[in-house]
Amino acid sequence: MNSGKQEVDHVIKEIESVAPDGYGRMPIPSQTDSDLYEQIQTALQTESVSDFLLNQRGIDSLFKFVERMATQCLRESEFLHCGHAAQAMEIVLSQPDYDEKMVLVGLALIHDAYERLQIPRPEFDSKQMPRFCEAWTRFRARLAHEKTISSIKYRIGTEHDGPRYICYW
Repeated sequence: MNSGKQEVDHVIKEIESVAPDGYGRMPIPSQTDSDLYEQIQTALQTESVSDFLLNQRGIDSLFKFVERMATQCLRESEFLHCGHAAQAMEIVLSQPDYDEKMVLVGLALIHDAYERLQIPRPEFDSKQMPRFCEAWTRFRARLAHEKTISSIKYRIGTEHDGPRYICYW
C-alpha cells in the first residue's frame, strides 16, 4: 500500500489524539483500543513506518496500548492481543529517539503475557514487524542470560474485571 503525506498526517494526528486522559485505566477492552489499533494497522501497511514521527503523547498512547493489550492477553490467553501489542511496539521502535527503559518494560509485558500462553505459541511476523522481532530476540537472549532484568518495573494487580498489568513507565 502506498501512502500519501495526507494519510500519514491523518494517522499521526489520530494516534496522538485518540487516547483520552486516563486511557491507561479505562476498562479493557474499549472503543479507544479499537480506534488506536485501526491507526496502528494503517501505519504498518505503509511503505515506511518511519514516516510516522510521533510526539510524546502519541508514543505514550502506544505504550498504554501495549499495557492494555498485554492485560487482555493475560485475561483471555489469546496470542492475538500479544500480536497487537507487538505491532504498537514496532511503531515505537521506528521513532528516532525512543526511551530504551520504556521499550524494555513494554517488551517485558509482552514477554510475560506470551509466556503464559499455551504451547505451541505462534511466532511474531518478522516481515511485518522487523524492528520488534529484532528487539524481541535481543530481549529474550538477555533475559535467558541474566534470568531477570532488574530495571523492569511492572506488577500484576487485580481489579473488578480481572488481572491487569500495572507499569511504572
